[in-house]
Amino acid sequence: MESIPKCLLLQIDATEESLRPVRFLGRLYPDAAQMELILSYFQPPLPPVYKQYPLPPSLVEKRKELLRSRETQTRSILDRARTVLKEAGFSEDKIQEHVQERESSVARHACSLADRKKVDAVLVQRHVCRDLEDFLKDDPTDALLHHCQVSPVWIADGEIDPGHAAVCIQNEDASLRAVDHAAFMLAESPGQITILHVSRSVSRPIESGLTDYGSEFLGWLNSPGGTPLRSFFDNSRRILQDAKIQEDRVRLAVHPVSWNVADTILGYCRERRVGVTVLGHSGEQGILGFLRGSVTKRILSEFKNMAVWVTQ
Repeated sequence: MESIPKCLLLQIDATEESLRPVRFLGRLYPDAAQMELILSYFQPPLPPVYKQYPLPPSLVEKRKELLRSRETQTRSILDRARTVLKEAGFSEDKIQEHVQERESSVARHACSLADRKKVDAVLVQRHVCRDLEDFLKDDPTDALLHHCQVSPVWIADGEIDPGHAAVCIQNEDASLRAVDHAAFMLAESPGQITILHVSRSVSRPIESGLTDYGSEFLGWLNSPGGTPLRSFFDNSRRILQDAKIQEDRVRLAVHPVSWNVADTILGYCRERRVGVTVLGHSGEQGILGFLRGSVTKRILSEFKNMAVWVTQ
């Protein structure tokens, strides 16, 4: 199967932590040399005193020195990121750089850049609170999801084994967008894919292959609890087949709700060693309503050693 080029925006800062998702990418795409990456770094703004016009002569040289120092630091950050990417197998000529002075939030800048560049996803390392100072800072995840209305957002945490991905679906169109995104991004990745629905209408897990529904799975689809999901499973199968994903890589699954939906999904991912969870969003309240939802908010706050992909 011919590989379709993919482009990701990797948001970095001065920390080594922001480069941790590179290892995940290398595992997800064994042929990393085909990936295009945009390294996005937003420089801290100069203090307001250096932005007045005309600038007093006493501050002209100080401003020049600050700019030289900032450029040196920026080059060092980008060079370090390039080194890490090349060590992970990424091609030098596939790495782009975007540097911009921060005028608003990093999240707003990153999402605006992602829209302009039409990237396939924005990838960031999950923010972890280590002390009181970290806790008092705004978690950039919420802001990133708020501003990225077009590009999916990938949030990575810890050591990720991408050998199994779970795409969570409900009876809403956003689920099919999540399946479509997963099919495109995982087509050349060798891992397993599960189309997962959690339901209170089953008492035990029910699974099926991709081509033909098993008798038990088909019986559930024809039941009151399964009928609303029938078209979503049918369309999910079509999307995966159109993406030429091998049949033996895919399972369809309905899992009983053990306590609540979020904990059930997280428990399933732990038990089945899921490294990538894909979630879709829709609703009149937009992404802010999505973030207030207990299911997604809990998944985003509780997941470990996994990448969560959010599509809208």
